[in-house]
Amino acid sequence: MGTRGVDTRGVAWWLRAYLAFAAVQGFGIGLTGLLVPAEMQIPLRISPLNARFVAALYIAGGLGVLWAAFARRPAQTRLFVLGFGLATGLILILTVVHWSEFMADPLPHRPVWLFDYVADPLLALLIVPAAGLWPPRPWQPWRGQRLSPLLLVEAALFAALGLALLLAPDAVAAAWPWSLPAVLGQLYACFFLTFTVGATLAAGETEPAARGAFVLSSLALVTLALVASLLHLDRFKAEPVSVVWFAALGVGVAAFGWALLPVRARRWRRAPVAAGPGGGRLSRV
Repeated sequence: MGTRGVDTRGVAWWLRAYLAFAAVQGFGIGLTGLLVPAEMQIPLRISPLNARFVAALYIAGGLGVLWAAFARRPAQTRLFVLGFGLATGLILILTVVHWSEFMADPLPHRPVWLFDYVADPLLALLIVPAAGLWPPRPWQPWRGQRLSPLLLVEAALFAALGLALLLAPDAVAAAWPWSLPAVLGQLYACFFLTFTVGATLAAGETEPAARGAFVLSSLALVTLALVASLLHLDRFKAEPVSVVWFAALGVGVAAFGWALLPVRARRWRRAPVAAGPGGGRLSRV
């Protein structure tokens, strides 16, 4: 630890390697599902629309862990190591609970799926304490962090959607804007609950760069989900829920995009505070 409690350690090679491996997984599955949905590397047979939506979830997560793989300090990786460990742990539990569905077809990538989703959460359990990523710093979303309200709203919405899909998958699937198998809805829930935890932690995160990277990941999710939806308009039900879906994605793209604008005069200007004998110290509003 450096002066004034700032963590000045470099990121260990094994932590970067773990995050790089996570990014390869996310982008490998995600880009395949987005570009060639019939070849998506998950042991479930799903429609092209569902494959592309799952791809959006994987790519969004992969973007965050890829950023973290190049972080300057271990604390900046915390959100993404915890998120990746949680997501893979939940997916492992889902695979075990629905073993017959996941193992129904002898798909060639099934062994890789089992290896990844056993190894990933176990490694996370070792890496989090070894890298000093837990417990996190005091959660203080009220300390002038402009992204906190957006992140807390995101956390609330994803929590509601994720818990509903996890606990009442058949009921939610019946009301979904397109055809959604219950077990696939629970797979969605694993990602939604991970984004819930990530957004909640990010709202009080003391590393501005990590908080911004999580917002970028969220922007990627809603943008790619919108692209996937537009590519398969014919699969949507002619019901109000479809209108709500597209409206929500549009609002999400606008909100996260606005939050990431590089220069906004009144929000990002630097103002002098507590000037001392040697001159003023600058801090972000």
